[in-house]
Amino acid sequence: MTRQRVALLSHVGYDAYRHDDGSPFFPPDEYDITLFARPRDVAQLAPGRVSRSIPMDLHPSGEVAVPLPALVGDLKFDWVVATQERLLLPAARLRETLGVGGMGTEHTLLLRDKVAMKRHFSSCGIRVPEFTPISEPHEAEALLDKFGRIVIKPVLGSSSLDVHIVRDLSELMRLQRQGFASSDRYEAEEFIEGRQFHVDSVVKNGVPVAVSVSQYLDSHESFPLNGQVRSHTIDDGPDLDVLLEFNRTVLGCIDWFSGAAHLEVFLDDRGRPVFCELGGRPGGAGIDTTFRYRHGVSLYFSSILPQIGRPVPDRVRQAPADQPATGWVMIYPPRLGRFDGFDALPRAEWLIQLTTPYRPGELVRRPRQAKDAIAVASVCGKDSREVVDRLAEVKDEMVVSMTPV
Repeated sequence: MTRQRVALLSHVGYDAYRHDDGSPFFPPDEYDITLFARPRDVAQLAPGRVSRSIPMDLHPSGEVAVPLPALVGDLKFDWVVATQERLLLPAARLRETLGVGGMGTEHTLLLRDKVAMKRHFSSCGIRVPEFTPISEPHEAEALLDKFGRIVIKPVLGSSSLDVHIVRDLSELMRLQRQGFASSDRYEAEEFIEGRQFHVDSVVKNGVPVAVSVSQYLDSHESFPLNGQVRSHTIDDGPDLDVLLEFNRTVLGCIDWFSGAAHLEVFLDDRGRPVFCELGGRPGGAGIDTTFRYRHGVSLYFSSILPQIGRPVPDRVRQAPADQPATGWVMIYPPRLGRFDGFDALPRAEWLIQLTTPYRPGELVRRPRQAKDAIAVASVCGKDSREVVDRLAEVKDEMVVSMTPV
């Protein structure tokens, strides 16, 4: 049997590409994997896990430091795979360069570029915030005058990095003097008064096969020391019905898409859905863990399948009847310093994930984006109230040991 040659572009460790039973997403007898990853992930890779590994530096803008075709050289591939947001466009460009199947840049931009996606979904009749592309903050003044509060963000941004909520002209002028943090293109859009949700789906030809609908409980504007970002699945009721229908309508506008989708959506102060953005990839934080718990399928695996010419699953399991609700929390460092370890960590049967990315001796820096957490936890419960209580219990029981520097 000839193994299929896969270029895997990854911004997470290779251990992420496994089923719950530990078996790999890419069985070695079926796939010849070349892993393009951060140097630190390459250094930690156990021998024999992949055919070859090539270090790849990625700028915050999502651009690869060395062009991928130069890294590929004379290697031949049947498929190019990427599951993280900042790697979707590099993967699409590499497919086109190599002439292999899979989603190209035209479709990828609609799931990555915040201006292109709003234009596309607005043309399909989806309500989106009023927006305008800008190259400098002052160009958003007319939008600020109209709405009184706006959001300014990078067009290709991720993990809420360099997002600004502007509430008056003085804040806008301060941002003008300060300048943007990156060379990425930017956009400004009206601030939507209401609640924010994320809807995560396994999608087959624009039709959701499995869906989880969750509400954010915390702001994404800043990530203070000892702060947190939380989310929980919502209970049955009118909000769930509205958001499920909105998700179906949005996905119906991309009937060429299969894989994992992460929809960010608002319910405004009148309960009407407003599109925020749509990613053609799994959500971060505890989303894949909680989705696996509820539906028995990985969003990462569902994202990979269409990229290697295989269909996404038609059937998934239902959430456990006694504890169907889930939630996750990203907990930010209590202070700055050198991380020594945890003096105490929560332990409970309802704790389905606890990830602690820092290692003893590492310097803890001030969080700048959503993923700069000292711990990520996921829990289950009988309903949203119990989930929220358990998320609080996780944070209360976690004791971090740090040395000031």
